[in-house]
Amino acid sequence: MTKTILITGATDGIGLATAELLHARGLDLLVHGRSEAKLERTRALLDGRPGGGRVTTYRADLSSVVSARGLVDKILREEPQLDVLINNAGVFAMADPRTDEGFDARFAVNTLSPYVLACGLAGRLGRRAGS
Repeated sequence: MTKTILITGATDGIGLATAELLHARGLDLLVHGRSEAKLERTRALLDGRPGGGRVTTYRADLSSVVSARGLVDKILREEPQLDVLINNAGVFAMADPRTDEGFDARFAVNTLSPYVLACGLAGRLGRRAGS
């Protein structure tokens, strides 16, 4: 049975390079991004390469803890199997770092949301469908 891997921030940079590498090995990918256009571009790129597994995209703004929780809920509803979580999404410099939730967006993306994802998905990680 193939592995299913969630990669956050997978539409650019290291996340995209990781997605390309894992896809080439035939693994099923759950590709996260915050831009629908970039997610579709990433899906088309990966689907256009030979030897790859399934590619499913998930859009969420990880500067919002509410959005991160929504991502957890959606993955738990839609994905019977999740073997690996790669928390790659991150931000460094921002013009206005304060979120509507009152957090520094860098702290939300780099610390809070990875924690929310890891805790929320922990019960599913590494478990086979039906177990």
